[in-house]
Amino acid sequence: MALNAAIAGIGLTKQAKFLDSTSISVCVEALKLALEDAGMQLSDIDGISARWPGPGGTSFDPGVVDWTEILGSSFRWVGDTYPQGVPGVLDAAAAISTGLCEVAVVFGGQAGVLSNSNLASYTRPVNEFVEPWGLFTAAHFALIAQVYFQRYQPDRQRLSDVAATIRNAGSINPKAVMYGRGPYRAEDITDSPLICEPFHLLDLCLATEGASAVVVTSIERAKDCPNKPVKILSGSSEWYRQQYVNPPRYDEVGKIGKDAISRTFSAAGLAATDIDLFELYDINTWEIVRQFEVMGLCEEGEGVDFIHENGIGSNQKFPTNTDGGLLSFSHTGWGGPTLKIVEAVNQLRGNATTGQVQKAETALVTGAGSGAQYFNAAILSVD
Repeated sequence: MALNAAIAGIGLTKQAKFLDSTSISVCVEALKLALEDAGMQLSDIDGISARWPGPGGTSFDPGVVDWTEILGSSFRWVGDTYPQGVPGVLDAAAAISTGLCEVAVVFGGQAGVLSNSNLASYTRPVNEFVEPWGLFTAAHFALIAQVYFQRYQPDRQRLSDVAATIRNAGSINPKAVMYGRGPYRAEDITDSPLICEPFHLLDLCLATEGASAVVVTSIERAKDCPNKPVKILSGSSEWYRQQYVNPPRYDEVGKIGKDAISRTFSAAGLAATDIDLFELYDINTWEIVRQFEVMGLCEEGEGVDFIHENGIGSNQKFPTNTDGGLLSFSHTGWGGPTLKIVEAVNQLRGNATTGQVQKAETALVTGAGSGAQYFNAAILSVD
């Protein structure tokens, strides 16, 4: 079924290492900003995709809330299975395309949760083979990357240059948490402390606070909104195993995303070489390399050299993570994937804060990855 859905509004709060606020407050702020951007009111929303705390949902510490009570509104459609980023937007697009609702909002973020911890709690869930053994998110991905490094022996300096390029995009972006912290060289990445082999500190994403939101509606209605509609052309997911429970194995999930990306391109009638910009889930440097390989742009084991030869800067052949990505812009916990959608929309509108890709008409957005043992992708476009 073809999707009749477009993104009509986006909202982004301040992004910071710590915000003196609450997760609920910043989420509501992002929602209001997205509605303002779409030229809509809260009363226009009849669909919501958000982390739904309360009975049957997830508990916020120190309590639970109900979004219908917080917003003072009821809804015709609620998506709370994976209410963020690509899956949240695809669910909202499907609901709109099938008439379950007319306007849906996807939002998420966090605040007031990182002030007293050296390790973000969500990176070490209380699971049997995780917390008791000291395992954490970066190590899940390192288990996969170690096998890749042993088999293919990628050039470490070229891999570090991938991180430096993305971090430098954030260092010039006034909205990025790491604004003004560059410029970075490849040597800076490998000189930073080794956290879990093969990842150094500057290979890994941030843990920050803030929120973002996206308003989705029909293409026809989006045309009446203040900004250029960004169509949701296609998308797909792969779910191999529940995230961060069982340790991942390279031979099981090293190529995860290949099928999802293939179906996403096929449904849109496009190829990877047709995409103007890539907002890829950069939870670490190597995930970027892996995703270029599963896109079919190069063979397995060739990603580092391929990126080195073609470039991922905003003015190069494959512009990637133009705002600084999760490495340098922000990563707001469970709301982080929605940041990828927001940057893609800004780029396609021609409104990017920095690193604007000229004449960008198509964007690939991805989420999760090998260590998480699931993957999702979507293609957005403007006429």
